[in-house]
Amino acid sequence: MIDINSLKNNYFIISIFCFIFLNSCTGSDLSTKNFDYPLLRDNETLRLAGNYDKCMLLNEEYLQKAKKNGYQDGEALCYINLSNICVTIGNYKKGFVFLKKAEVILEKSKKLALKARFYQEYGQLSKVTGLYKSALQYNSKALYYTQRCSQEDERRYFLSKVFANRADFLYDIKRTDSSLIYFHKALKIENTSLINSLIAKHHLYYSKQLDSTKFYIDKSLKLIKKDKPLLDAQEGMVYRIVGDYYRELRNYPESKDFYHKALDVFLKTNRVYNIPFIYQSIAEAYRGMGDKEKEREYENKYLDAKMKLSQNQNETINLLIDKLLTEKENDVEGFKLKLLIVVSFFILLLMTIFILKYKKLKYKKSKLIEETDILKNQTELLSNKVNESFSDLIMLAKRNDSSFLARFQEVYPDFIEKLLDINEDLSGADLQLCAMIKLNFSSKEIATYTSILHKSAQQKKYRLRKKLNVPSDHNLYTFFQGLDS
Repeated sequence: MIDINSLKNNYFIISIFCFIFLNSCTGSDLSTKNFDYPLLRDNETLRLAGNYDKCMLLNEEYLQKAKKNGYQDGEALCYINLSNICVTIGNYKKGFVFLKKAEVILEKSKKLALKARFYQEYGQLSKVTGLYKSALQYNSKALYYTQRCSQEDERRYFLSKVFANRADFLYDIKRTDSSLIYFHKALKIENTSLINSLIAKHHLYYSKQLDSTKFYIDKSLKLIKKDKPLLDAQEGMVYRIVGDYYRELRNYPESKDFYHKALDVFLKTNRVYNIPFIYQSIAEAYRGMGDKEKEREYENKYLDAKMKLSQNQNETINLLIDKLLTEKENDVEGFKLKLLIVVSFFILLLMTIFILKYKKLKYKKSKLIEETDILKNQTELLSNKVNESFSDLIMLAKRNDSSFLARFQEVYPDFIEKLLDINEDLSGADLQLCAMIKLNFSSKEIATYTSILHKSAQQKKYRLRKKLNVPSDHNLYTFFQGLDS
């Protein structure tokens, strides 16, 4: 009979040997600092400058380096960047293919910032294809990972976009007040001219506060002048919003000048999808100035650019994408795969010999004990996880913490969505009240923890019942408990 302790020791030694051997074959020494950060920086510079062909080649070069060194997180980052380029030029199908490649790799990844970037891109792809609810769901996952990242990774992986995207998605479902909250969250991570201008745009079109609009426009223009950045598409977006502001003031000459600045940036950065609409804005400015000839000239440019946009998706870049998608695995990857198969077979053979030699009865008994322990541990783990999430929510609610509703949506992802299906005009305060009722807070407790009168809490519950069409003879607590069943 084979000695079990000896076998265990041998198995351990073989495993260590295989691990060392595999790593020695790949020579992997890549990391977040010497791979991810440089790639993110250079990719963003080229992307914003409109150099998509160079951006493609950069990611192709980094992808080969990641594969050669067995750095899977690096491969995933390259695929995410490539997906972003595809979506930018309107090739959504191939953008989806690259995201699926990244998804397979990220199943085993522990890199939170990378997962946040991944779900951010999935959300953006859903948004441009008109799937707004899906966009928000993916963005919620991106938020979950973003809030667990270090501040350095939030900046380095440009995770301010997660908050800015969420604000944009909320506009699509007409939750404009919530949008402003997330723009300010983005601003805390990265104080950029673009984010300041987007807040200005919110005040211009939604809150109708021209003083606030002017404040954030001045900040965005000051940041452009102070930093003197390389020409990029974000600068063009800022100028376009400033042009909108002056158009709203009926200062059409100033509006026209900023629109022309935006057009110059969009032309130089190859932002073909922005160009038709800036032509249209320039035409509107000339209309306000009473210049019919110029208005007609830019209306024609708008129509021509719009037609070209539908016909042209940058053929050169698409060829690069096709080449990358059909490229065969290199010899290093093939060697690694073969080596893994041999090692796996050798370990499986040892385990088979051990099972055959060991007594059948003892084996069954040990398996039964093992399975019982696993089941017990899984049950305890699930129970602890549920209890922790519930306790966390109760604590946030009692503190009247601003993050309570976001955390509640993570724990009960379908609950808020079903409420909005009943009445899409529910406010953030309404949703918070629903969440507290779902957690069985009484009217008195709700009043205490939200610093209102008991009578006010009862009145709010009465108004909520009306908004949700819950009959007066139906228990509100029972209604919420059955909502997500």
